[in-house]
Amino acid sequence: MNILLTFNKKYLPYCVSLIRSINAYNSVRLDFYLVTNDVKIDDLMIYQQYFTNNNFFHFVNIDEQMFKDSRTSKRYPLAIYYRLFASKYLPSDMDKILYLDPDIIVKGDLSSLYNLDLGDNYFAGATNIGLFLKKFNQLRTGANKDNIYLNTGVLLFNLKKLREEQKEEDVYEFLEKKRYLLTLPDQDVIYTLYGNKVTLIDNLIYNISDRTITLFNLKNKITKKKIDYSWVEENSIIIHYFGRNKPWKSSYKGILKPFYDRYKVIKDQEDKK
Repeated sequence: MNILLTFNKKYLPYCVSLIRSINAYNSVRLDFYLVTNDVKIDDLMIYQQYFTNNNFFHFVNIDEQMFKDSRTSKRYPLAIYYRLFASKYLPSDMDKILYLDPDIIVKGDLSSLYNLDLGDNYFAGATNIGLFLKKFNQLRTGANKDNIYLNTGVLLFNLKKLREEQKEEDVYEFLEKKRYLLTLPDQDVIYTLYGNKVTLIDNLIYNISDRTITLFNLKNKITKKKIDYSWVEENSIIIHYFGRNKPWKSSYKGILKPFYDRYKVIKDQEDKK
């Protein structure tokens, strides 16, 4: 199983927590492709006690000149574009890879997701927006009304198809044309240019978050259908702590922190940045 991770040294402990959680449920060979500009092999090996014999690490070097015209900000650094062009820098004989954000914990077998048949689609992922936000994003980006807006924290890549069909100039043309309207640039690109080439997966299973739980419970207040800790324990496979509500912060609010605590590799400290 090929897994793509992009992170910096600040996020290394949380990335190791993710790897540790993957190891707990997945005994197949795991090839981790690491995209980082400040983490070295010695930094990684500090945490070797959390790795297993089926872990193989590959550091990927990327020419950042490829992304020199991409819009960035403090919250959305250059690394988000590594997702857009994964097929350009990963091994040419690799057909598939699963990308996971470092603020994720896995609590189940990933094989059903990884072995999903993508057909001619470029990506598989989950959406976490409703009809109103979908319409807003459509107006903002100019996307086709039938396109699907994915959260890019969990993405299964059809590298073979992307290698054959993706055109870099289309991406940069869109980035330039919409540069002042983009909020989550990589998600906006995938939504607008490739939103009709995606396979939708269940966000409650493969990309659940505290925000998702809150919205689901509010929406189903009348019917009294509810997602609680026990439901997540029994059903969810990927937990995503996206946004600012991180489980390692003292300001965290939600029910999903215990899943992170199972695999954390450092003492929690408030991130004041």
